[in-house]
Amino acid sequence: MKVNCNRGALLDALNLASTVAAARTPKPVLQCVKLVAQDNALTIAATDLEVAVRYRDEQVQIDQEGEALLPAEKLRDIVRESIDDTLSIEVSGDTASIRGQDSHFKIFTQKTAEFPPIPEFEGQADVEIPGGVLKQLIGQTLFAAAKESTRYAFNGVLIVVKPKKISLISTDGRRLAMARGDLGGGEKLDKDGKKAIVPAKALGLIEKLIDDPEETVGIQIRENQVVFHTANATLTSNLVEGQFPPYEDVIPKDADKKMSAATADLLSAVRRAALLTTEESKGVRMAFTKKGLVLSSRSPESGEATVNFPCKFDGGDVEIGFNPQFLADALRVVDTDEISLEITAPNRPGLLKGGPNFLYVIMPVNLQ
Repeated sequence: MKVNCNRGALLDALNLASTVAAARTPKPVLQCVKLVAQDNALTIAATDLEVAVRYRDEQVQIDQEGEALLPAEKLRDIVRESIDDTLSIEVSGDTASIRGQDSHFKIFTQKTAEFPPIPEFEGQADVEIPGGVLKQLIGQTLFAAAKESTRYAFNGVLIVVKPKKISLISTDGRRLAMARGDLGGGEKLDKDGKKAIVPAKALGLIEKLIDDPEETVGIQIRENQVVFHTANATLTSNLVEGQFPPYEDVIPKDADKKMSAATADLLSAVRRAALLTTEESKGVRMAFTKKGLVLSSRSPESGEATVNFPCKFDGGDVEIGFNPQFLADALRVVDTDEISLEITAPNRPGLLKGGPNFLYVIMPVNLQ
């Protein structure tokens, strides 16, 4: 195999692939990327047996077709530190040579036959969605998924696709985020649609894959896998096992108190009120009256903070405590200039809404 590559394009592909390649594994082939040079393109593939990615780089000149299995981290580091616009990769036997104008690296390869097969995107997509829409939905939900939980379903994001609509839902047990969007067509669904719990890692990679918001992303949901496909990349992931909680049951429906405010202004107020909170005392008290909102916090170690915030509030006076980080997380991803916060009682969850397509349920915290 001999190929000349645009260094920038190759680095983008390797940055993505090396995120998938297993960093620690008893199987050396899983620490590698597979390069296949054919049909005027270089395909870079990686897998950790849970998630797999295949990226097609067309900014290449192929002098000799072939394939090779190279250590992902070493190859990425060489390409990243290079100062050349173009690099050549030539493979002979069990050695790969990477050359720039003033540099030459030789690294040992693995046997390509030992690399696990990566599923292809075959047939028609179940649904198609503009890349920008999918990227926004991921950004509005991924942050609320559990980082590590014994309830495995909490470690992923539930995707619900129905004719013309897609919803992403995530929860860590203390908050729940749901974002909705319109599909772009190509639907192969019945009226019941399809559901899948997709690992957080896979959705984070999809975010990185999408460069053009107008680009169409095809999605296939299989029995135990989901496949995302763009013009240049295919990402396959096993689905998270387990039952996602009945999320519709936890969305408050009987709130009798409602605040409306500018998103950016409320975010600023929450961040300022949280400045003197600590790990042991990390709640912010929110006192709502007809005059507006007063946010306050106190801790024995740091002191006290009070922020007066004018807003529109309908309903009886109420005081409730929230984790300020959880509130700020949601306010950062809202794509509307104004939000509403609906409250029922100090011991009941609050419901934050940003337009018709984003809602966020947040459990209150106990304030001493």
